[in-house]
Amino acid sequence: MPATIYDIARQAGVSSSTVARVLRGDTKGDRRDSAARAARIREIANSLGYRPNMRARAFSEQRTKGVGLLYTDDAWVFEGVNDQVLQGLVQELRKHGHHLVLTPVDDSGDWEELVLGGHVDGCVTFQFLPERVRSSVREAGLPCVLLGDNSDPDWPHIVVDDPAGAYMATRHLIGLGHRRIGMYVHNTIKPHCSIAERRQGFEAAMREEGLEPMFWHCGEDEMIAILAGGNGKRPTALICYCDLEATLISYAMWQYGLKIPQDLSLIGFNEKFATRYMTPPLTTVAFDAHEIGTLGAQMIIRRLTGQSVDGNGDGRPKGLKVKTQLIVRGSTAPPPKS
Repeated sequence: MPATIYDIARQAGVSSSTVARVLRGDTKGDRRDSAARAARIREIANSLGYRPNMRARAFSEQRTKGVGLLYTDDAWVFEGVNDQVLQGLVQELRKHGHHLVLTPVDDSGDWEELVLGGHVDGCVTFQFLPERVRSSVREAGLPCVLLGDNSDPDWPHIVVDDPAGAYMATRHLIGLGHRRIGMYVHNTIKPHCSIAERRQGFEAAMREEGLEPMFWHCGEDEMIAILAGGNGKRPTALICYCDLEATLISYAMWQYGLKIPQDLSLIGFNEKFATRYMTPPLTTVAFDAHEIGTLGAQMIIRRLTGQSVDGNGDGRPKGLKVKTQLIVRGSTAPPPKS
């Protein structure tokens, strides 16, 4: 039979409430002479093989210690750099005794049982959720934090400084002498605030120099036709929305016998592991995706514990930005002379 806090209390000669308080780490304000007693209680718990009853703890604290990750598409969770965001999120939640509950939002309605039925204390999400879901979460009084997204003004968020990243990438190309610079977003990329923000930074840098920005939101076949054209109007440099487009373009250029960076300078976004091993290695805009998860976990914990997450004490939800940096590799060079 598993040991209980009552077994520990009898052996330590203290009350069961004292054992419970020590084992959950609530020792703030204890006198110095209580430290030895707390250490003794933990030692006895270990010797008896005590394991906490999470259901009982959740019932007594009226908390599940669960944080739901809401998503409408599996790809939002398992593609791109979101796996790094998840690592930071899970690791930081565990430090605070919480766990992550994957909660797909679909027509089955199972998410309602999880989220509205008291199985989680709060929520996080990567994406813009349907209005019905957002309204239900708000009506239930559940705190929610947006990771890498700022689409709902009612919720605090952590986003990437995308305008600054795209601006740096564009200034780098201008500094190399490029004047015909384009930005490419593949037409399968899901709607997200980062698309407009990266375009904003790109166009700001171009217009500072009196240059006309070129922007394409299309499939790879259309983009490849533009890059392979010999009419003298194709860009000499291309900034891709993410490393996916950069990989597609790099492969297509090789197929057509064109070289990077001799015929086209190429920049990606997100710094996926494989891009540094492309031929040539890809110049890219990087950011700490792990930090997004870490900051998101800290923010949801503050909300769960009643701490303020207002930006300036004015009641508006707090927004944090993760810095970007340009990593220059072999895929960018001065433009061809002709």
